[in-house]
Amino acid sequence: MGIIPKSISELVAWSGLQTSKRPNVAAQLKLTEDEVEQGNLADKKVAQVCREADDAMTTATAKVATRDAYLKEYGTATSARIARYKTNPLYTEALGKDCQWLSTDGAKPDPNSLKPDLSIARGPEGFVLKWEKLDQDGVKVFRRRAGETAWQYLAFDSRSPYIDTETGLSGPYDYYVQLMNDDKPVGQPSDIVTAVHG
Repeated sequence: MGIIPKSISELVAWSGLQTSKRPNVAAQLKLTEDEVEQGNLADKKVAQVCREADDAMTTATAKVATRDAYLKEYGTATSARIARYKTNPLYTEALGKDCQWLSTDGAKPDPNSLKPDLSIARGPEGFVLKWEKLDQDGVKVFRRRAGETAWQYLAFDSRSPYIDTETGLSGPYDYYVQLMNDDKPVGQPSDIVTAVHG
């Protein structure tokens, strides 16, 4: 096991301990002022970059939620507006095609070729997994410790994202999702993504 903690929270606490202990260490080991200052600056920088990363992830999560809420509102309002345009006696199919107002629902892809894109990022509550449903009921979410072969089924989720809030995990873990429709798997599983817990 290495000296430096791998867990972010433990590392921040550990670096703070180094700063508090450094005066006694400096006296006992006869460290120079420059050595003490370098150590203190390094400890301070650790806390700063970790805090800035946490703040950025919190802000990003909030912005994504705001975006998704507005996209839903925009889609509903815009669809209604275009539907109203189509009732105008001057509307033509050529105009609808030119403005890309014509539905493409009739050209659905082969279900066997469907494969969800999966992404993962650390969030305030845990690791956030995002995907597209591709017009299916949802996905089953699976996880395993990196390097192992057996997968653990976590949950069925009908709406992205899924947040893995489990605590006590440490080290790298793999994830994938499988599209589901009528309780049956559809298409191909997503590519595997990996996140480091702790």
